[in-house]
Amino acid sequence: MEAFIAVTFSFPTVLFTVLLAVAVIYWLISLVGLVDLDGGGDADLDLDASSDMGGLMVTLGLQGVPLPLVLTLLFLGAWLTAYFADLMLGSLFGAGWGHILFGLVVIPLALVAGLLATAVLVRPLRPLFRRAYKRPLEKQIIGAGCVVLSFNANKGQGRAEVHRDGAHLILKIRSDASLARRDRAVLVEYLPEHQAYWVVTEAEFLAGSSG
Repeated sequence: MEAFIAVTFSFPTVLFTVLLAVAVIYWLISLVGLVDLDGGGDADLDLDASSDMGGLMVTLGLQGVPLPLVLTLLFLGAWLTAYFADLMLGSLFGAGWGHILFGLVVIPLALVAGLLATAVLVRPLRPLFRRAYKRPLEKQIIGAGCVVLSFNANKGQGRAEVHRDGAHLILKIRSDASLARRDRAVLVEYLPEHQAYWVVTEAEFLAGSSG
């Protein structure tokens, strides 16, 4: 037990001990309801490959699960690596500068080992979070083409049909364009206060895209 405590709170393991302790405290607070776990997961929902963080997560294979869980697994993997490296090899470098240099080498190696372990561990966990990470339908169909079924130009509203992934959807639409039945348009924005979609004509959309 003394050896365990000594290694746990000695350099370099102590760095990961602190990080792991912070992660454990976070989960303990979450269990008593003081932290919104869903909110923590939602922070990752909008990450995509075009952002630096999203691209890094995808590259490392860490996407699809909440960031707090990823960090916890990373800290745990790094802590285990640093602990056993120090336990088995630390005594060979003494207690002075030699041990400090040893620790400086162990830290990046422990982080790499933690990343590799986390990438493996999150794979079977992704299905558990797939539903939470599924984008709402309102966001999924933005940019989709539609066919106008009816439109009242005076009120600027009507209905349109959209075919998406085999589903046939009838949606309420709004627009300041002069639309007629069977005109093609594109959904560009969801208007939650009206539970409708703002649309522009397909020609206007393509002209804007090409410009």
